[in-house]
Formats: sequence, C-alpha cells, structure tokens
Amino acid sequence: MEYKQTRMWQELCESPAFLDTLAEKNHETFRALAETLQKRRIDCIYTAARGTSAHAMMYFRYLTESLAGIPVASGAPSVLTIYGGKLRFENALVVACSQSGRAADALEVIQAANACGAPTVSITNDGNSPLAKAAKFRLDCAAGEEKSVAATKTFCAQLQLVRLLAHALAGKTAAAPLNISAEEIARIDRATDSVADDFASAEDCFVLARGVSAALAFECALKLQETCYIRALAYRSSDFYHGPMAMVAKGTKVILFASGHSLTEDTRAVHRADFRKCAEKMEELGADLYVFTDDGETFEDLYAHIVRLPGGNGEEETVFRFALAAQMLACKTSCKKGLDPDAPRALKKITVTK
Repeated sequence: MEYKQTRMWQELCESPAFLDTLAEKNHETFRALAETLQKRRIDCIYTAARGTSAHAMMYFRYLTESLAGIPVASGAPSVLTIYGGKLRFENALVVACSQSGRAADALEVIQAANACGAPTVSITNDGNSPLAKAAKFRLDCAAGEEKSVAATKTFCAQLQLVRLLAHALAGKTAAAPLNISAEEIARIDRATDSVADDFASAEDCFVLARGVSAALAFECALKLQETCYIRALAYRSSDFYHGPMAMVAKGTKVILFASGHSLTEDTRAVHRADFRKCAEKMEELGADLYVFTDDGETFEDLYAHIVRLPGGNGEEETVFRFALAAQMLACKTSCKKGLDPDAPRALKKITVTK
C-alpha cells in the first residue's frame, strides 16, 4: 500500500490547516469558562482520558503546572466506575477528553464532578456525544470526521485546545499561532523516510522523551503499536534510568524526542543537557539511536541517526511538529510492512471503557 493513499496520511496532513482556527471557534467557551473560574477557588485540576486522549492530557499537565502553577492530576476513573469511590471535586476543575465523546468512564467522572458543583470541561470532536452534552463547558476539536482508526488530526486538535486552556488558566497572553507551513510538512515527510525504512523490519523499540515532549514519546509508541504491531514501549527518560534501561543492548532501537528549546529561555541549557545525557547513555549501551530534534547542533558529534525537524517558538510548539513526525513514521512503516494503517487488527474506531 502506498502511504499517501491511506486515510491516515490524508487526515494527519489536514491538521496544520485548522489548528490555528480553534481559538476563534472556541472563543465563547473560553470566555464563559474564564468568567466562572474568576468566581471560584480552584486548587487542582483532575483529568479523565484514555489512550491518545490521555497523552494530550499529559501535555496539558506539564504546560499547566509550569505556566499556571496549578497541580494537575491524571485521574483514575476506575475509582468511581469499579470501586464506587466518592471523590471531592468541589475545589477542582475537571477536564474529560475523548475524541468520540463516548468514553463511559470519563462521562461518569464528569457526572460525579457536576454533582459536586465543580466546573467541568469536555474536549470532544462530536458535539452531540454524551460527554459533550454532560460537561458544563465543551471545547470542540472541530477536526471533521476522522475515518482512520489511528487518531491523528483529532490528537493534534486536542493538543491545541489544551494549550489554549493552559494559557488561559495562567492568565497569560493568548498562545501564539502555530503557523505550520507546507514547507515544514514536506521537511518532516522527507526526514522520516529513512527512519521508516529502518523500522520496516523492527519488532520492538523504546521511545523516550521528558517533560512537555513526553506526551509525544507515549503517542509515538502507541502509533507504532497499533499500526505497525511493533512492541514499542514509551518512557520518560528520567524513569527509564530506574530499571527499564537494563533492557537496552547492542542494536536495540531507541527513539528520543529532544526539543532544542524549553518553555523558557532560562531553562533551555539544563533542558538540552538532560537530552544530551540521555543520548550519550544510549550510545554507551550500543543502542541504535534515532534523535528526533530541531536542534542538530547538540547531537551532531554522536553516532546516532539525527532526524532533523522544524521547530516552533519554544517546546510547546515544537511538540506539534513532533506529533506529525510520529504519525508520518507510523503510517509509512505500516505500509512498508505490508499492513493497512487504516484498519489495525482487533481495533475499532470507538473504544468504550467503563
């Protein structure tokens, strides 16, 4: 199968065109939410999501805690749906994220929060879904129908919406436009070609990152799992040192997402040094290392495969270029393996968990 003929490819290429329209499309919701939060004491934020949506919430957590200083908890809906727990949401903002809006466990979290009088937010791509209707505030992905099983454009839309929400919670100026150009898309396409060739025979790999970029390590691993059947395991690099690193041997494939920027210029040096340390350790262990980065300079003297990508204005924007690279890599690799990325075995477009 030719990768550019797949729905997955066609849909992932749609996202750059609409991401910068989401602020205006959701302007009224953000305005109403801001008015509500000005009158409320919010001590923490509780999120409910699964799969790709949970990775968007991971990005949200790092941004919000760093920019707004509000603790963000990745919720465990099973506390409610399986164990019958009663959570005190009175001083929390509760955010549920589901592309279909049909995640039964996330819906139960929203209903429990509503019963406590907490402000609730849903992030969905279907305004008529149960989750969209249950939350007091609904943010619309506005991505149009997504037919491929692997979520691509809806994931990017979720990233953009939570980015806008994090900036709103921080009381800062609105997030700058992403402005992902056609030339950048073409560069990412070219940059991932040789990696897909190498991964066509891969059966397993590790995917690493840290901080804001960690969401993309987990999302890349998921895409390789579901479309290529590669046993890809994602870790924050800081966690990887605490045991899992023992699995790395000579020739083990490792992908490292390493942004050349941080959230602020003050933290850039320590940020880059941390990624450099990880890359050096992987080389020391003999890993077959692929560094996805907008900062080739930091890694140019290594033996690693340097996958040079365009960057944004800081790490929070570079993540969107990383997302496209991860999606393109999975789509191409799947096709090179003779698989159909639009129809992974055993999976359906909508997964309902309770």
